[in-house]
Amino acid sequence: MVRVYILMKVEPNQLFSVINELQKIKSVKHFDAVTGPYDIVATAEVSHETALTKLVSKEVPGIKGVKETLTCHILTLEV
Repeated sequence: MVRVYILMKVEPNQLFSVINELQKIKSVKHFDAVTGPYDIVATAEVSHETALTKLVSKEVPGIKGVKETLTCHILTLEV
């Protein structure tokens, strides 16, 4: 399982329409609207790197109103 955070900058007045579209993507498990340089932080889970590539290069950036994304892999640490 590959887990990531996807940080998104959204066009003005497009926050709710972007959220509506994110709810339709099965691999997006959770998201929050946030303050700061990004507008939305989403958590996503996919089964393999190919699915991740599709998610972060086509699905999320293809949502009308998403103007920029930053993807951060979630690391599994053994302590």
